[in-house]
Amino acid sequence: MVGAPTPSPPAAPRRPTAPSPALLLLLALLAGLLLPSGGVHGQPCPAQCSCTGTTVDCHGQGLRAVPRNIPRNAERLDLNANNLTKITKADFAGLKHLRVLRLNRNNLAVFPELLFLGTTKLYRL
Repeated sequence: MVGAPTPSPPAAPRRPTAPSPALLLLLALLAGLLLPSGGVHGQPCPAQCSCTGTTVDCHGQGLRAVPRNIPRNAERLDLNANNLTKITKADFAGLKHLRVLRLNRNNLAVFPELLFLGTTKLYRL
């Protein structure tokens, strides 16, 4: 046919482009604001410690006192190799799920009477 338009070649498929670094940074910041911090079940972790699952790891941090904001659902608490010289009933009050508590390699001489009264699941000290 004379004067008939010639078909154009098929368009090449579009390749997806990678997100910009600015968009990735924005998404990372938003995720950090919306997701719970690294505490136990969304509860904040003490600044000197690291929290994974139901474990709170504060070993070797040079702590002179037990951190005050230990997540209440913690099952394992490692305070090994610090500078603890005394502990009080208040240090472990409310930690009803605590099963393992590591206090070795500290300078503890006295344990208060009835220290672990509320921690009925504690089986390893």
